[in-house]
Amino acid sequence: MPKQVFIAAVFLAAFAAIQPVSAQQTPATTDAPKSEQVIRGTVTDSQSGHAIEYANVVLYKRSDSTMVQGTVTDVDGRFDLSGVPKGSYYLEVRFMGFESEVIERIDHSGDVTVLDEISLVPAAIELDEVEIAADRAPVTYQIDKKVINVERQLTATSGTAVDVLTNVPSVTVDLEGSVQLRGSGSFTVLIDGRPSTLEGSEALEQIPASSIESIEIITNPSAKYDPQGVSGIINVIMKKDGKAGWTGVFNAGAGTLDEYLADATVTLRGDAYSVFFGADYSEQGGERESEERSTYFNPNETTTINSEGISERQRQRYGVRGGFDLSLTNSDKLGGGFRYGYREFGRLKTQDYTEQVGDNAPISYLSLGDRGRGGDYYSANLDYEHLFDGEDHKLSSQVSFRHSEGEERTMDELLDAAGNVTSGRISTEDGPSDRLHGRLDYQLPMGSGYTLETGYETNIGMSEEATSISEYDTLSNAYIRQTEFDRSTTYDRNIHAVYALTRGELGAFGIQLGLRGEYTDRLVDAGPDGIFTIDRWDYFPTVHTSYKLSETQQFMASYTRRIDRPRGWYLEPFLTWMDAYNVRTGNPDLKPEYIDSYELGYQTHIGENMFSVEGYHRIEENSIERIRSAYRENISIWMPMNVGTETSSGVELMLNTDPVAFWDVYLLGNLYNYKVEGDVNGQSIDAEKFTWNVRFNNTFKITQQTLLQINAQYNSAEVEAQQREEDYYVVNLAVRQDLFQRRLAVTLNWDDVFHTAKREQFTDAVNLSSYEYELREAPNIVLSVKYFLNTRPKPNEGNRNGEDIGDDDF
Repeated sequence: MPKQVFIAAVFLAAFAAIQPVSAQQTPATTDAPKSEQVIRGTVTDSQSGHAIEYANVVLYKRSDSTMVQGTVTDVDGRFDLSGVPKGSYYLEVRFMGFESEVIERIDHSGDVTVLDEISLVPAAIELDEVEIAADRAPVTYQIDKKVINVERQLTATSGTAVDVLTNVPSVTVDLEGSVQLRGSGSFTVLIDGRPSTLEGSEALEQIPASSIESIEIITNPSAKYDPQGVSGIINVIMKKDGKAGWTGVFNAGAGTLDEYLADATVTLRGDAYSVFFGADYSEQGGERESEERSTYFNPNETTTINSEGISERQRQRYGVRGGFDLSLTNSDKLGGGFRYGYREFGRLKTQDYTEQVGDNAPISYLSLGDRGRGGDYYSANLDYEHLFDGEDHKLSSQVSFRHSEGEERTMDELLDAAGNVTSGRISTEDGPSDRLHGRLDYQLPMGSGYTLETGYETNIGMSEEATSISEYDTLSNAYIRQTEFDRSTTYDRNIHAVYALTRGELGAFGIQLGLRGEYTDRLVDAGPDGIFTIDRWDYFPTVHTSYKLSETQQFMASYTRRIDRPRGWYLEPFLTWMDAYNVRTGNPDLKPEYIDSYELGYQTHIGENMFSVEGYHRIEENSIERIRSAYRENISIWMPMNVGTETSSGVELMLNTDPVAFWDVYLLGNLYNYKVEGDVNGQSIDAEKFTWNVRFNNTFKITQQTLLQINAQYNSAEVEAQQREEDYYVVNLAVRQDLFQRRLAVTLNWDDVFHTAKREQFTDAVNLSSYEYELREAPNIVLSVKYFLNTRPKPNEGNRNGEDIGDDDF
């Protein structure tokens, strides 16, 4: 839709241009109107220097300690107390997991009183003869999200964002590196609050763990966020050092499974600006043992195929990134950034097959499979913010462009006992994808601690995909392209959204209400296979509440409605070969999934122990599952279908405690009941199972500079519409040694210590059943070295562990 792209680009560019002009016409000032009488401040974390959102700020009279006004900090940690008469006051600031801070005396004699930065200190312990320095909590709970402290994930130092997520609440990672949020692989990935160029697990695989500051897990996003995805949002916050002058972090490592990694981030910060640049590279190999037994129940006879063999895998990625932040005036800020990267995945699979048809004698042969996919991607963004008469009264805009290339090639051959190729096939898929994203947000304080937010967001997407198939000709010993199977598909999807939400506090009760409306205009042109369109409005209400029982205890409850639109290749109405025995086809008649999600949580500090429990209930209408059935006498076909309704009900538990001074324990548990109800071609696919997983992370402080971390994970058996996956457990180990006054850190990671990371899966589908087994090569031992330029972790950082991009949706 070139016209729509042009209109949106002009609109966003005009807005960005108008705002600085407007700011010049009305000189910026930090002074509020005299009638406002404002007390203003900012709340930060004393260790990281980062802003603390949703901290409670309460103002009292010094004369009789009566409460005058209260509010909560915004996303930048800022607060305004408006309409405060001149006088003498004191201020109390509280936030879960931190010591309360009291400003004993505030003499408010002018129109505006600006307080010095208020730094909250994490809870600390003092024992007889032993001092334990404060440490950032592994998870911080806010009204609509969980913030994960990546510095606590020592065993993920040499990995990616996927490795970090292995040990965080609400998230599970399988042995393929596929990430699931609350049991679903459908979620949105943001990087610094902006949509990622890639999607899902692929996006997370491109981000080195050492360059991540924190990760936000948003299982019930508010109306401000895009509602796309069954299970919510994973927002990755990248490191940008806050110290003035030049700072940097450099990391390099190597492992036993042909693993090599390197990344660096350098920042230059001044009084009114900051500039950063980063680069990263990694590659990883490894083998996997595999075994499969399949039975096809054909009308006249049964075909049984057994195989075993080895697959060699290789992953490679590299990228560069950069950005800037600039304070134009006291009220105007401009920021921007870019990312460029390349990723490639390859798999070479060798399998020995035995096939038997009916009572005939079995036939043995060899299968060779070579699959690769990859391509480059890049993105650029520009952000602008204008503050009006207070920190909570602001207007902001954001525009970004994303481009990615996808190239995939799959070759499979069957060889007889003499090594001759009896059949073969090469299939290809490639094509570009472009996204233009823009949003305008306006925030208005309404007094008494309440705030109104409203905004507009647009996502304009265009992509193309071309596929081809070539068959091996035994007469010419060459591959011949089958042009009758060539296909070219174009996708255009435009989404325009408006939202409004209000939030505030009434005593100990906090609430946030929101409503979002989205208009979707989608066109899929599959050439001779047809044109498929959507022209629809959808509405998404959200409710978030919290209630503080005390300074260390609170309840939180929320409800959100979301949508999961089918991925692009889910809609392609033609066949694509994945290997010699598996073919897939899309379904252009797929309906989007609609999700209703409910949560109820409780967090508390019991002494120095942190405990939380969250209950959740999620209902998915028009649930999409990849359904497997027999295509030919020995070939499976996969097709996405709306199968009915899925329900997940469960509870998450988290405990962080120090049994003794040198031992920190982080225990995570997720217990839930999964149920699917529906049918495929008249056959019921109803399934239900109680599932659970637990993660037991232990960090031992051997000396002031030496840390040992042991992480254990257990996943119980689980089911889907047609499949059951067996349980497994994994144990990982890491040791870190700080040197040269903590300017150098050496970390040794030992993944899968007991070689137990296996995958066993049973499938009971239409006219076939199968069993698959896979065991990855282990252990993988990685040695990495990190160097800090002009900065270093604080002595109390890391006491517990020391650790300071897919398919488009349509």
